Amino acid sequence: TERLQQIDQLESELTRKGAAILGESSNLGHADFFIFGALRRTLAQARGFRDLIAARNFPCAAAILRLQIDTAMRVNALSLVDDPDATCKAVLEGEQFNRLKDRDGKKMSDAYLRAKLVATHSWVSPVYERTSDFIHLSGRHFEVSIARTDDATRMAYFQLSGHDPQRPDETYFEAVDTFFEATKLAGMLMLAFLMARHQREQVLASMTKDET
Repeated sequence: TERLQQIDQLESELTRKGAAILGESSNLGHADFFIFGALRRTLAQARGFRDLIAARNFPCAAAILRLQIDTAMRVNALSLVDDPDATCKAVLEGEQFNRLKDRDGKKMSDAYLRAKLVATHSWVSPVYERTSDFIHLSGRHFEVSIARTDDATRMAYFQLSGHDPQRPDETYFEAVDTFFEATKLAGMLMLAFLMARHQREQVLASMTKDET
């Protein structure tokens, strides 16, 4: 419960800080609208994740964790292009991300965006790989259907239900903690982009102060 409350508090923090950065700004472009959509998605997925964990629906919760990382990858992609507004305009008009190119002319495929994010956040790679199994039907779904095993009789018992087999809370701790980090990462990238865009003078002043 405490872990889920931390995610809830993070949602409120992202909303509050995002609003504070923008204020009543009227100088908005396609990149801002893209970030608005990304923030809305991040918050919706956080709320859905909390509900799914509370309902003991691990497969769907794991899939949403993968989607949260996907959001972070695409927001981070804005730092790879020279004209974020042009890139976001194309996305908002329906263009697929993997058809767009970065400033070096490289296509921004999922694998490429993942590698760029992993370069500064190495923990993303193993989480991405494990949770991707829950996006498509895979052996992971077989594993989470096993309720218990009996080594003495060599029997396995399965639970065919939308709810997880009975497990201790520790089973969910890693997933919840990792989702918190993924949400924090996505939120940090969005807020940093908005600050650099709408509070550039304050950011530069802060950097100069730190240097001195």
